[in-house]
Amino acid sequence: MIGFGANLVHVMHGTGGVIEEKAPAITNLLAALFFPIPLLMILVTGQELITANLMTLPMAAINGRIKAWEVPVNWLIVFFGNLTGVLVYAELLAQCSELYTGEALLAFTVKLAMKKCNLPWGVVVLRGIGCNFLVCMGVWLAVTSREMGSKIIAMYLPAGLFVFLGMEHVAANMYFVPVRPSNQRATFSDIQMGMMNGADITVGQYIGRSIIPSFIGNMIGGGLLGIPMVFIYHPPMLPSFLTRNKSESSLSTLNEAPTRSRSRIAEAYPMEDIRTDESMANKV
Repeated sequence: MIGFGANLVHVMHGTGGVIEEKAPAITNLLAALFFPIPLLMILVTGQELITANLMTLPMAAINGRIKAWEVPVNWLIVFFGNLTGVLVYAELLAQCSELYTGEALLAFTVKLAMKKCNLPWGVVVLRGIGCNFLVCMGVWLAVTSREMGSKIIAMYLPAGLFVFLGMEHVAANMYFVPVRPSNQRATFSDIQMGMMNGADITVGQYIGRSIIPSFIGNMIGGGLLGIPMVFIYHPPMLPSFLTRNKSESSLSTLNEAPTRSRSRIAEAYPMEDIRTDESMANKV
């Protein structure tokens, strides 16, 4: 679903014309208004998005709800699931749609792909941190909201903000870089990785200079929000970090509490004294 939002960003900027040249902030604002729509669909329908899982899975592991090894396994599955969905959507647009035929739109897609693959590694990582911190903040606010309208507003504002600020979202980059023009004969490289039309970008650059640094930044950004939230609102029991037994250990602690209390009472008041007091009361 994230491909729909990235597609809208292409259209907003690529067909902005004079507005894009003279006042790019306006097209940025329009893109920020529409990009969160797929995120809302993902959240409401319960789909999987890698950026949200970069926050929620470590939280679950720290609380002992899942095992530590399940975190990277889930990330790998969701990452390649998102990548497959985005590339299939891009290929369907190229084969079945005439959207990517205008010169201005094609020029913008090439310009954006070149820009994303030529940024310094550290810049992409920092932008990825800011991006996923805002995305996960939107997820957090939406999950804690009750009414559907509240969820929409809570998700919309942080997600729109990261788009307006030009942050790096790894799932969106899966679409921005590889999309190719409509009605162009696909080569093996196009089918394999969806290389950009006219952009001097190799598969290695696509992975090494866009996907990997944005993923690392998104992972750090999700952790910066999610992990402190765990320790602030629900501090875990440290021995349960690598197991599922947090609830069991908590229950055992609660069950042992009455036993400890009874033993302390027995030490303070031996049974002989209690029986003596009872016999004296019967005599009275």
